[in-house]
Amino acid sequence: MRQDYDNITKFITTDNPKPFTELILGYQNVTVLENLTTEQITLKSSVTDSTLRVQFPDEVAILHNEFQTYDSQEPMHYRIAGYNGFLIREYQLNVYTSVLYLHPQAGRNDPGFYEYTGNECEYRIRYRVIRLNEIDGKQILEAQIPSLLPLTPLMKPSQGMNPTQWLDECVDATINADVDTDIKSIMFASMGIFGSLVYDMENLRQSFPDSFWLDFPLIQEYIKEAKERGLEQGIMRGMERGLERGMERGQIIVVIDLILETLTDRFQNDDVQDLKPLLDEIDDIDRLKQLFKTVQIVDSLQEFRNMLNNQEES
Repeated sequence: MRQDYDNITKFITTDNPKPFTELILGYQNVTVLENLTTEQITLKSSVTDSTLRVQFPDEVAILHNEFQTYDSQEPMHYRIAGYNGFLIREYQLNVYTSVLYLHPQAGRNDPGFYEYTGNECEYRIRYRVIRLNEIDGKQILEAQIPSLLPLTPLMKPSQGMNPTQWLDECVDATINADVDTDIKSIMFASMGIFGSLVYDMENLRQSFPDSFWLDFPLIQEYIKEAKERGLEQGIMRGMERGLERGMERGQIIVVIDLILETLTDRFQNDDVQDLKPLLDEIDDIDRLKQLFKTVQIVDSLQEFRNMLNNQEES
């Protein structure tokens, strides 16, 4: 399932980098030359970050896009300073960074720069701060860019539309997208996971077409289970349960990544990833949300590990 989730974000940021790059920069005069693998500089957050070698009119440079679902526990300007330092040393090119905040409440206090002056030294770095709900979603719908459509439910809606109407319009645009069925299934899975940040399950259930949810892997899993039992009612329940679990699993992945990211930010310990198998075994979203609250108050990584182990035993 983690691989499925990574494939969803890869579809937006890596498989189709030019539309996403143009969205971030706000102009089109840029050519993507290469996608760069930079996993060594950061544990992955809720969605995959994007680092590209690009051609601007007057230079070849690095474009680093940092995704943030919620506010970072560690001040973002410290993180960006660290990332940029690594990238400048690694590639010896100018680095231009953007931080894209997904949740409507996130990123409001990000200053977009880090600087200090003293002892005859000076350091300054400025980066773009982009909040998805401030981007005009109508323009993206009209442009019909497949890789960006999954993000539109989190964007600013058309004037006069309430959230439910806007979600319906985003879904309609995705239904009408001129892509094959496999790509469209990825688009709906992506839209479901990102949309779950602001829409409840009932909104998503009513807006999304049943025909595409049938292609979602978890739904197929529950349908298969029901068919093996030979129960017609079981099949219907399996479809319903698969839809619920498909969306719920997307939320679970986000919360697990937030837990790992927060532990890393707080304790700067490479052993954080050792906890991931334990967290992956938890399929109760409410329990994970409670663990996320606990992560923010424990005094050490070992304290959290002990608490997690004790819960597993009980």
